[in-house]
Amino acid sequence: MLRTRNTLCLAAALLLGSAGAALAADEATSAAVTPEETHFRVGEELAKSVTLVTGVPISPLLGVSGLGALRYFRTPEALRPQLPWYARPWFWGSGFALVFLFAANTTIGAAVPGLKKPMDFVEEHENKLSALLATPIVLLEGKRLLDRTGLLADLPAALGPRFGDAGLALAGGADALARPLVEVGLGALSVFCFATVFLAFHVVQVLIALSPSALLDMLLRAFRVGMLALVALATGLHPYLGAALGLTLLLISWLIAGWSFRLTVFGSVLSWDFLTGRVGGADPAAARLRVFSGRGLRGAPVRSYGELEVGAEGARRFRWRPWLVLPARTIALEPAARLGLRRGALSPTLYRAGVVREPVVGRFPPRFRGREEGLAARLAVAEVTDGRIVRGFKAAWRALRELVTGGDGGVSAVG
Repeated sequence: MLRTRNTLCLAAALLLGSAGAALAADEATSAAVTPEETHFRVGEELAKSVTLVTGVPISPLLGVSGLGALRYFRTPEALRPQLPWYARPWFWGSGFALVFLFAANTTIGAAVPGLKKPMDFVEEHENKLSALLATPIVLLEGKRLLDRTGLLADLPAALGPRFGDAGLALAGGADALARPLVEVGLGALSVFCFATVFLAFHVVQVLIALSPSALLDMLLRAFRVGMLALVALATGLHPYLGAALGLTLLLISWLIAGWSFRLTVFGSVLSWDFLTGRVGGADPAAARLRVFSGRGLRGAPVRSYGELEVGAEGARRFRWRPWLVLPARTIALEPAARLGLRRGALSPTLYRAGVVREPVVGRFPPRFRGREEGLAARLAVAEVTDGRIVRGFKAAWRALRELVTGGDGGVSAVG
């Protein structure tokens, strides 16, 4: 009964979030902006475009599905064949079906052995693909809102007085160049804002994939849908309020962008190893020792993705590129006698032995799971231990928190 109630509540939240997000971005009427409309009206349309760019990336598939569905039902039946592809039932119906499937996996999948975690890993990649699909939709809808303001259409008249005797003729020529540049600039800015907010909220999807608790999964999903619904509700009260909330989310997302990116890479590598059957498939003696830095590796941000390099004389160093593309950096590791290797349910970890709480130096990808002895031999690490077993909601929350912060807490298995 409790699971049924939770499922119904989650479904209601999903519907509220999708409908609200679509309402925040959809046009109120199909009429174009007239010269008599006030600057306040233009400001409202611009505020809606800000909400669109910062609201949909919270949950891209849910956002664009709701956007397309609401536009479809608000369009007279005779005009529906003229709607764009993302407002057709085949698109938003399929989107809602996938959203429901992944939401149901949180409760139903937990009762089927071997189903939930693979589905979580699939959803982690689906969320990134949905963001790529949602980006052009958001750009098209944003342009539609901008066109309703009439700002670009009025560009020649605004530029005319600045061109002396040439007047509007010269201004019209300037508009032919200026308008595409303005549109490209606004498009690039929109993509940047979309990507920044998406990175922050994709972290929630990574946490769901790594979470050892179905209840914790449900709370994480409720948080994400709740944020989407909150943005929609704020916009429903007033477009400026929705834009203010959207800009606040954008600022917070920008401040944690580096952390969000590293955790996104972490989740992508782990889920890809599991989905492609690479778990335990790497040869520690010959494979590149890919690793994610932990809190015990001073000088590198937690979850930096790089490589352990073992020198001819046994020297070890961690080499990584910030944002994966910037110039490479290196850090020397602790002497081998002070390092230990720990088995884990996800993958093995390298930790600093002989100190309080034994901070994690790095976590290897799942391709090295079950190959701890080979790793220890290559790294000249003498100590190989088992981690602790995680059971119960509180223990799952602590394990997930330590996993995200880079501590890892010696987790061995989940249950």
